[in-house]
Amino acid sequence: MLKPITPFIAIAFVVVSQTTRASAANAEWDRTLLPRPPQPFQGVAKPTLEGSRPSFAEPVKAPPDAPNILLVLIDDAGFGNPSTFGGPVATPTLDKLAAEGLRYNRFHVTALCSPTRAALLSGRNHHAVGFGSISELIGGWPGYSTQWPTSAASIAQILQGNGYNTAAIGKWHLTPDAQHGPAGPFNRWPNALGFDYFWGFLGGENSQFDPLLAENNKIIGVPTEKNFYFNDAMAAHSIAWIRGQKAQAPEKPFFLYFSTGASHAPHQVPKEWSDKYEGKFDQGWDKLREETFARQKQLGVIPANARLTLRDPAFPDWDSVPAELKKVYARQMEVYAGYQENTDHAVGRVVKAIEEMGLVDNTLLIYIWGDNGASMEGTETGTFNEITTLNGIPLTGEQQLKAIKAYGGLDKWGGPDMDPHYAAAWAWAGNTPFKWGKQVASHLGGIRNPMVIVWPKRIKEKGGLRSQFTHCTDIAPTILESAGLPEPKEVNGVAQMPMHGVSFLSTFDDANAPARHTQQYFEILGNRAMYKDSWIACWRLDRIPWKLDPETLARFAPGKWDPDKDGCELYNLDEDFSQAEDLAARYPDKVRELTALFWAEAEKYQVLPLLGEIANVWGFPKYSTEQTKFTYYNGTENIAPGMVPPIYSRSYSISADLYDPGRPGALGLRPGTAGVIVAESSFLGGFSLYVERGHLKHTYSFLGLKLDTITSRGELPNGKVNVRYEFTADKPGELATSGTSRLFINGKQEAEGRLEHTVPFRFTGYAGMDIGTDNGLPAVPTFEYTNVLPKYFKGTIEKVEFDIKPEKLSNEDLQRIYLERFASAVQN
Repeated sequence: MLKPITPFIAIAFVVVSQTTRASAANAEWDRTLLPRPPQPFQGVAKPTLEGSRPSFAEPVKAPPDAPNILLVLIDDAGFGNPSTFGGPVATPTLDKLAAEGLRYNRFHVTALCSPTRAALLSGRNHHAVGFGSISELIGGWPGYSTQWPTSAASIAQILQGNGYNTAAIGKWHLTPDAQHGPAGPFNRWPNALGFDYFWGFLGGENSQFDPLLAENNKIIGVPTEKNFYFNDAMAAHSIAWIRGQKAQAPEKPFFLYFSTGASHAPHQVPKEWSDKYEGKFDQGWDKLREETFARQKQLGVIPANARLTLRDPAFPDWDSVPAELKKVYARQMEVYAGYQENTDHAVGRVVKAIEEMGLVDNTLLIYIWGDNGASMEGTETGTFNEITTLNGIPLTGEQQLKAIKAYGGLDKWGGPDMDPHYAAAWAWAGNTPFKWGKQVASHLGGIRNPMVIVWPKRIKEKGGLRSQFTHCTDIAPTILESAGLPEPKEVNGVAQMPMHGVSFLSTFDDANAPARHTQQYFEILGNRAMYKDSWIACWRLDRIPWKLDPETLARFAPGKWDPDKDGCELYNLDEDFSQAEDLAARYPDKVRELTALFWAEAEKYQVLPLLGEIANVWGFPKYSTEQTKFTYYNGTENIAPGMVPPIYSRSYSISADLYDPGRPGALGLRPGTAGVIVAESSFLGGFSLYVERGHLKHTYSFLGLKLDTITSRGELPNGKVNVRYEFTADKPGELATSGTSRLFINGKQEAEGRLEHTVPFRFTGYAGMDIGTDNGLPAVPTFEYTNVLPKYFKGTIEKVEFDIKPEKLSNEDLQRIYLERFASAVQN
């Protein structure tokens, strides 16, 4: 009875033997060369099974005991926001993790979204990988190309090649927004940069209630679930991915990059979260800074000798604010605080799931509170619709009050029908104790953010504080050392640029470990700094961050601006935690030393030319496909905002070929078509060309401030029909030009109207364009449009064509227009 079993036992021994041999080969593999080269066949293949010996290739495995990694990045958040670091916002998850691990109070970022993400994920300085600015601004120099080089493999690619499963959930912002579609290219989408799975959004911002979503290499559109909220969905997708990954490969470590869209504008959160903070900001931003500063001292997250920096005149004294506006401003901060607490709660759900699965002991959790300081892009008053600011159309306090009333009152602030951003002074308070904030790479308000790290298996100290200078480029090297992995020398046959960051793993065990990152430049939009051995020299452009008007930018035109004449400030950060005492006049030699070092670093890391990301505003060539005709077909939906035809500040037409089968009526066939032909964005800024009750209509929303609708006199005929909308600009190329709207049916003019203002740069930062439907927040806020018209066009849309008229302007006019457009573009 045993004889038939014997050969199988023998084969089993062979399999075990070969598996062992393959595992040994896996261990001997040179991990500085990725991916692992194909394994040679080590068995024997005879003509028949007799004498043949199998050998099985082993999958790539991570080093023994390599940790799972959860990397959390919050968006647009300040040092003085979270309760963990003395702020007014309750962050129980961050508090809990800080009590279980380490707090870092001298961690630094780049002062802007895309640059920090590029540096964080690559381990290299942001200009060195083409991200001197955001991915929407493509400059004609290497440091501003947004072309992530293959010589700089991301931390996800490295971990993936070493046996990790990888996922990115949430905000990406490393893909040019003209590439957010089915034609790609996909080499700067998350999958190509090392993530097995991606779910989230590709751009710089999104709605929390009706976001335009992507999954892997596909735009999947606006969610249809009832009560959808992006933070909740992020947590759910993350938990599902971890559970699925561990079910299939329990021994395989994971790397999850959890990058929230919060607390970037629009500031949106369910009302029960913002209502928690009712009345808690009535004291205003000046008093809030003082309260936060006192708590920071009590918690020990800032040194006892730290000083609270003074208010810049750019921010109004709270006592000077009219009483009616104080109510608006206080509500702005209540919503923002609830938004941040909700975000921390979403992180907590993921952490809890990891704990419940028994994985927490060997999970390295890095929680970074902010990719830059809190955002000052809401201008002096804040705004009910943040895209007004991005279009260079700031509103007065009175205009804000009028708009808020029109959209349901202050109680609606933070809900799905507004895209709000708070006043800049709240951001300044959120960056306590520092000066300035987002965009300002010269000052700590823009570049210093809280970080908490937990790894129970390795980090034994609970509630510790670490004050070594660290930088976002240090995260990737620290992860590699934690996992027992070398930095690769070659990936996919391409020699690798060495990482510029350094590991700070030594600080996990020793609060007094020497800082290894001793020198670092900073630069965003000409605001720059040079740090070396506790000294930092700073140069801030003579520009308030939200002032990007043509007159301001003209001061920095070629030949007019000499950066060496910018005022320099000097601080010793070992003795002056908050940049409170400028020592430039006392130590001129140190200023000269750091000035020379900055220029050397700028040349080395592709920072030059300064302001290269906006060179087109002064007449330099800009990146453009020069396309003037765009054709779309029925069923094309969720066209990303950066891919919408550029109809702004110029003449254009929209033509559609339809087929109306008609419908029976008392006097014969009546028009049977109904619904949306093409719709862009929403009533907060956008347009729709549609058929309602047999009539052709066009509605244009000037950023939610004014809606203009024109309606055809006659009804659409049966059968094949061509409809056309035309806009004739009064002054093509002029910012927000007025003009005439016209509707045509089969070439015959059926309606005419005036648009006194048009959107100069962009309808939206996130919503898409649809053919044959209108996804997300509707473009027309009427009952009939949203409740009576069919969801999908009734009839046939053969095609929709946009014809963009070229701008025929002088070079001087073009330079002026580029200045105006940039003033809104860069705010994103």
